[in-house]
Amino acid sequence: MYPAPTYYAGPQQGPAPGIAYAGFWIRVLAALIDTIIVGVPLVVVFLVVEGSAISAFFTCINNAVNAGVATSICQASSPTSIGYFELIGLGAELLYFVILWSQLGGTLGQRMLGLHVVDAATGKNIGIGRALGRFMGYVISSIPFDIGLIWAAFDPRKQGWHDKIASTFVVRKA
Repeated sequence: MYPAPTYYAGPQQGPAPGIAYAGFWIRVLAALIDTIIVGVPLVVVFLVVEGSAISAFFTCINNAVNAGVATSICQASSPTSIGYFELIGLGAELLYFVILWSQLGGTLGQRMLGLHVVDAATGKNIGIGRALGRFMGYVISSIPFDIGLIWAAFDPRKQGWHDKIASTFVVRKA
């Protein structure tokens, strides 16, 4: 066999032989899988609990349009109840990510795709404290238009801001 040309760098090598940093797009796919796993049940619960309020909102809008009223005060649900669902959703995500990162080494989406979250210094699973820090970093990374998450596409070690904050890598077998 001929050696690879010198301009070909090959797969992005990781922190140890046989290990590669997980690329951006496979991490995006894992995040989409996790969004479905966590998000769909939350949306179903929200629609069951708030369904009558949403229906009342659209009925109110329809009545206002039929009556030719330019403005109408139609309220689907109180901001307080939506705020509670936001907190419940954040709590569900916190439990999902922190428990799975620390106990299984990755979320269900990451594990399906052969990805593993590891401590940058030791290459071993992260503990609950590091997983909590990574989750908080994940939230912070998401706030400015997901720039902290997109950062992983351009970082040589494929780390997003949340990985840098928690000193973690997402790796896969090379």
